Amino acid sequence: MSDDNQLDSNDFRNLPNLLTEWKKLQEDKQKLLDEKKQINDRIREHDKRAEAMQKMILPIMKNHSIGALDLKSSNARALFKKRVIKSPLGIKEMKVYFKEHFKTAEEADKLLAFLDKKRDTIIRESLVYEKNEMP
Repeated sequence: MSDDNQLDSNDFRNLPNLLTEWKKLQEDKQKLLDEKKQINDRIREHDKRAEAMQKMILPIMKNHSIGALDLKSSNARALFKKRVIKSPLGIKEMKVYFKEHFKTAEEADKLLAFLDKKRDTIIRESLVYEKNEMP
């Protein structure tokens, strides 16, 4: 029994050091997240510009039946690709499909309620760092 008390006492004595280290990690993490946000903003801007250019290039390639272009300056190719992607299957879409399948809205709603009730829930506990801002 005295060993358990001693362990609890050691844990309690280590708490300030652990909290100090944890706080430092949280602050460093926040700095990195700010940098990540700036980089993501720059990437988003590049993506917008590339998409706008793509919208100009694709119709030209389609109209002239061009499947690929060699880009000699960068030793690369620009390829015209087409792929078929299924739409997402969210709760709204499932409701429409279930109503179509069951022919009644009540049966569709019952099935959706059943699926929602059966969904697993996960409880996650965490320690949150909240810095008080000075006015």
